[in-house]
Order: sequence, then structure tokens, then C-alpha cells
Amino acid sequence: MKKFIKYWLPPLIWMAIIFPVGNQFLSSPFLYGLNLSFWRWLFPDTGYAISGVSYIIIRKSLHFIEYAILAFLLYRGFRAGSPAKWKFNWAVYAGLIAIGYGFLDEFLQSFIPSRKGSLIDGLINSAGAVFTLGIVALKSKKRLIHHE
Repeated sequence: MKKFIKYWLPPLIWMAIIFPVGNQFLSSPFLYGLNLSFWRWLFPDTGYAISGVSYIIIRKSLHFIEYAILAFLLYRGFRAGSPAKWKFNWAVYAGLIAIGYGFLDEFLQSFIPSRKGSLIDGLINSAGAVFTLGIVALKSKKRLIHHE
């Protein structure tokens, strides 16, 4: 039970946090309003163009970061304290789950009035997961080389 709480509860909690049905914090109207308010506070004469561009960058970055974190937590779950730092299978499992969940997220968003599902966002989610697992692989391989 300790192992489950330490290694598997974090990715499950993270999946619940980013689940689109209950997470209205990331809805477009909320984030757009927050972003516009920030720019207008910083620069009172800010137009919609600057706010719109920064909004897109923020939204896409959040997709990338959310699934980068999920992939890392899943990899950590599969590793579960093992003395081995890297196993390809762990990365594959973590990647498949994170990518699958990312596309499920986008599919479910298409049913929420304040959200929209997007293939592009699904690909950005996937890129975040793959990027993180690539970093984990590189860092793990680097440690192996330095310890030989």
C-alpha cells in the first residue's frame, strides 16, 4: 500500500486534476479573461492582439507541461523505487498512457461547451510526454556512462 501511495497516487491525482470534465479552470473564457486582465494591468492600453497571442502561447505551453508532468509521474510509477534508473518498457508504458490520456482529454473536451477538443492539442500533449521521457532517458544513460 505504501508503494501505491508513493508511486501511483501522484499520477492518478494529476490525471484527476487535468481531467477536462471537472477542470473548468483551464476553460478558454476563464484563461482568456485572466490573461487579458494581466496585460491590461501591466500595460493599460494593451490591445486584443497582444493578449490573444500570449493567450495562445500560454494555452499551448500548458498542454505541453501538463503531459510532460504526467509522463514523468507515470514513469516514476513504473520504476517504483527500482535500483535500475532506466528501462525502455517503463518509458513505453508511461508514454502510451500519457499520450492516450492526452487524446482522451481532447476527445472529452469536445463535449464541454466551454472547451474544444483539438488534434493539434493532442499532438502537443504527446510532444510534452515524449520530450520528458527523452530527457529521463538521456539523464539515465548519462548516469550509467559516468558510473562505468
